[in-house]
Amino acid sequence: MPTELPSWISDEAQAKLAALTSRERDIALMAGEGLSNNDIAERLVLSVRTVESHMSNILAKLRLSSRRELFRILLPSTLN
Repeated sequence: MPTELPSWISDEAQAKLAALTSRERDIALMAGEGLSNNDIAERLVLSVRTVESHMSNILAKLRLSSRRELFRILLPSTLN
């Protein structure tokens, strides 16, 4: 079941996030909200290492080098 994306996410961001699995999208959105790997792991009942692996995959698939770049993609266009 695909993750429902927030309505404020731009079409460009939605297109990029489409390359991710549902779990990766969940984690990307939480990271975009500023949650740490530890916080994400607690929320999703995962190990921190699993979240770290997902974050690595997310950044690679989106061709990003940092969480900061991910945050910029997910920012509502009115805030960019």
